[in-house]
Amino acid sequence: MEEGRATKYGRNLGRWVNYTIKRSVHEFQIEDYRQKFLRELNKYSFEPRKKGEQKNKGCVNELEKISDVDVLDPVQFAKLVKEGIHLTYLKPTSKRIFKGLLEEISKPF
Repeated sequence: MEEGRATKYGRNLGRWVNYTIKRSVHEFQIEDYRQKFLRELNKYSFEPRKKGEQKNKGCVNELEKISDVDVLDPVQFAKLVKEGIHLTYLKPTSKRIFKGLLEEISKPF
């Protein structure tokens, strides 16, 4: 089966995340960083909201309390990645992006 546009984007987003982690984090801290990053990333909500409905737990402004993201902080970096996925607005597309991203960042370095 051919890789779809959203999954391909997610996979390449994962390559960028892995590259950033490898370039920014000391090699002895990479696994701890990745675990914290994945723990925060997995808090992403796929709950949809129809136009006109009240905001729900799927409507998250991940960067609300962060002015400048510190990529050395795995929670802030994961929130930046989640914010980008939230901006797609379509939860089925978000799921495909997320799938490609997780497949890529779960691979060993």
